[in-house]
Amino acid sequence: MAVTTFASPPWWRIAVAVIVVPLAASFAYAVYSPAYQGLPDMMERIVQTTAVVAFFAAYPPTVVLGIPLIIYFRGRVRASLANCAMVGAAIATFPWFCLTVFFGPDEAYTNDHITYHNGMMTWWGLLEAVELLAEIAVFGHCCRAAVLAGSRLRRQKSSRF
Repeated sequence: MAVTTFASPPWWRIAVAVIVVPLAASFAYAVYSPAYQGLPDMMERIVQTTAVVAFFAAYPPTVVLGIPLIIYFRGRVRASLANCAMVGAAIATFPWFCLTVFFGPDEAYTNDHITYHNGMMTWWGLLEAVELLAEIAVFGHCCRAAVLAGSRLRRQKSSRF
């Protein structure tokens, strides 16, 4: 059986996926859920939250997971909208999945509901973890899809002229 190889995306699209997309996802998450940090101005809260989320939650998974996946999938998988968006969601979600599954406090509460009891996650904790992971996956999915869609629109406009 012959192995099918696909055309590799251009270098600028890979650079955008590694540099711009994590920052866009961090900004979207900061707008959705800005941290307070004692800052009075809402814009400053969003900017500071974007910086923290990008530095601690967006760029490390992109470097550790995203770059090796780009190298592995290059030429093996077509760079379609669905493939890029799903890989973006997986890269964004995987570290948080590991943190919620393998590491947890001894006791924890959320809105008067026990999420961890004696070091074990409760059903309410599982519901909270699934909600968090779904939110993160949606931001990763949407940002990767938006960048790919934008690059396709650019290609279609340039091919018309």
